[in-house]
Amino acid sequence: MGSRDYYRHGDYNAICDVCGFKYKASELRKRWDGSLVCQEDWEPRHPQEFIRAIKETSTLPFTRTEATDTFISVGDVDSLALNAVAINTFHLG
Repeated sequence: MGSRDYYRHGDYNAICDVCGFKYKASELRKRWDGSLVCQEDWEPRHPQEFIRAIKETSTLPFTRTEATDTFISVGDVDSLALNAVAINTFHLG
């Protein structure tokens, strides 16, 4: 027989969920995670778990649709090369 095997009217033996020792049910406390624990294993819930972050609004002040692509067609490759030579000689002067 253990030290907790005595009779107390309306009370019963129970096991601590953390340490596994036998206690009377009136000596156990329910912890924040639902475990029934003795006084030595009881701990309050950490206050940081109740802090909620401020919701961030990520909306833009204005939006636009993307402009459509504009393609410029060039005559033929030889005229393009002649234009490039003319521009270079004009700048080199």
